[in-house]
Amino acid sequence: MLRRRSAPLVTALLAAALLAAPAQAAADTAPPGVPLDQLRAEVADSPETLAALERLVADSGSADPFAPPPKNIPQPFSSPAPTVGPGCGGGFVPFAMTTAWVHPGPHGQVPFGSIEVIVEPTAGAPVTASDLKFVWINMENIRAGVATLDNNGGGLQSTVIDSGPGAVLGALFGSLQYANGAFCQVIYTMGGFFA
Repeated sequence: MLRRRSAPLVTALLAAALLAAPAQAAADTAPPGVPLDQLRAEVADSPETLAALERLVADSGSADPFAPPPKNIPQPFSSPAPTVGPGCGGGFVPFAMTTAWVHPGPHGQVPFGSIEVIVEPTAGAPVTASDLKFVWINMENIRAGVATLDNNGGGLQSTVIDSGPGAVLGALFGSLQYANGAFCQVIYTMGGFFA
C-alpha cells in the first residue's frame, strides 16, 4: 500500500530533479552580448574563427551589428514591389519591379524626425497621376498614418512624412499613370526603417 502512495511522490521528485539539471547547465553558459574584445580573446586560438569574426565585424560597419544605421542614409525597402500593367516594364512588357526607399532627415527640406519616401517609376515616361500609398507606424512613439506619394520631382515620386524619430515599419502599394498611356499597379512591398 505504501508503494502505491509513494510512486507519485517519487515520480514528481524525479521530474523536478530532471528539470532542475538543465536549468543549472543553462546558468553556466556565456551570457549573450559578450564584449567584442573578450570574444576575440576567447577565439584567438582558432585563426579561422578569428578571421570569420573579423569579417563579420568589418561587414557590419560597426562593433554593434544591431545598432541603427547612421542618420541621413537612404534605406531601401526589403524587396522591390511587383508591378503589373500594360507598358509597365517599358514598351509592351507588362511586368516590372518598382524600387523604393526611405531617406530620413535632415536633408534638403526634410527636417530631423521626418522621412522622405521615394519611388522610382518603371515606365520611361513622365508620371501624370499617382495613387501610391505608404502606410506606416513608428514603433517607438506609436504614431501612424497613410500618405500619398504625389510629389513628382525629377521623375521620382515622393512624399515627406513627420514620423518622429525611431523605428518605422511601412508598406507601399498603389498605382501610377504615365504620359505614354502605361498604367502600373504596384502590388505591395514593405520594410523597416530608422527615422
